[in-house]
Amino acid sequence: MLLGVVLGLSDHEYFMQRSLYVKKWKGKMDNNKKLSEGLLKADGIDPTGATESERIAFGRMLDERSKLKQSKPGIAWPDIRRIIMKHKLTKLATAALIPIAIILGLNIIPGSGIASVVLADVAREIEQVQNCVFKKTTILSSEDNGANSFDSLVYYTEAAVREDIFDNQKITYQVYVKFSEGILVGVDHKTKVFKKMDLSDEDMEKMSPVSPKNIVNLILGKGKYKKLGRKTVDEVLSEGFEFEDTRAMLSMDKKKIENVVTRLWVDVKTNLPVRVEVDCVLNNDTKASVVMCNPKWDVELEPDFFEPKIPVGYMRPEQRGLIGVILEDWPTLKVGSGTAAEKAGVKDGDVVLKVNGNSISHIKSSGDALNLLAGKVGEKVILTVKRGEQIFTFEIERVPLPK
Repeated sequence: MLLGVVLGLSDHEYFMQRSLYVKKWKGKMDNNKKLSEGLLKADGIDPTGATESERIAFGRMLDERSKLKQSKPGIAWPDIRRIIMKHKLTKLATAALIPIAIILGLNIIPGSGIASVVLADVAREIEQVQNCVFKKTTILSSEDNGANSFDSLVYYTEAAVREDIFDNQKITYQVYVKFSEGILVGVDHKTKVFKKMDLSDEDMEKMSPVSPKNIVNLILGKGKYKKLGRKTVDEVLSEGFEFEDTRAMLSMDKKKIENVVTRLWVDVKTNLPVRVEVDCVLNNDTKASVVMCNPKWDVELEPDFFEPKIPVGYMRPEQRGLIGVILEDWPTLKVGSGTAAEKAGVKDGDVVLKVNGNSISHIKSSGDALNLLAGKVGEKVILTVKRGEQIFTFEIERVPLPK
């Protein structure tokens, strides 16, 4: 679990790892030739046996399409407008098929017939797109832990990706990935912890090493899918496709997932994705569902938007210290043997009244209590507790987390 390693945290952060979209930056490729051959194949023409007249006619069609100014659907997101640059985006008709297809689940393997022509049109449209912003909801559910839902906004360009994860409309976690530099930075605003991580080839392999070339091959290659027909999705008339392929569940070790079912909904007017739904089962019997929707295409972002912003006072995981109490029955404490809390005089059954002189009546969960008590190694926590009818105050110095 990559982000679990990045932030050194647990279940909530375990989800975040599954929200990352990582690929290895590849060298130059002759994309136009590959795209042309794929589109010829989708239109029923064998690229190896195409006549010269067919190739010339098809080439002219591509040239004409690349000159068209695409009309993209607009989505009113007031919280995003402030980061959009005022000048208009210049589209690059000869650009490679960018990895935005990765984010929107376009790891499609189409079959034959009319639907494959639609998917070829999707590939043509996405080729013109520089970047995208979309909303994502992830739901993890199991018999033991119930269901947990997480919402996020994902900003994607060719060079970098950023994901902002929300809780009650506040950003609680952020992930920045710079593909060309091979680095990932995770920021946990709850615990005020951050970590920068270099991504190895093995990390890339376990996550999603999907290049633009791979996407073209997946979309226009041979395979099976189920046509879902047309219906209105997110207020847009769309055509749906369903297929099963572990590669569709992005940013995951493919050996740890099974029963992956993906539904792609495409706007019948623009041939751009409207919504993607991915369901799977993790190897710990946890069910995962991811919905990616409301894409906003060709949003130009300020260059520094993808530079990690670490607030003053945030610490690296190795700087984070604890006092050695178990909080599962908060505000009643259990004390670990040999810990700083035990050495200071705290005992099992003590009930916390104040932390650093402040009431803890608003701290309801053990997770929030952990965030309150954790901090930098060497700093002290003043703990006021009730033991029977007596009140005690202890000064406890935080110690490093056990390795």
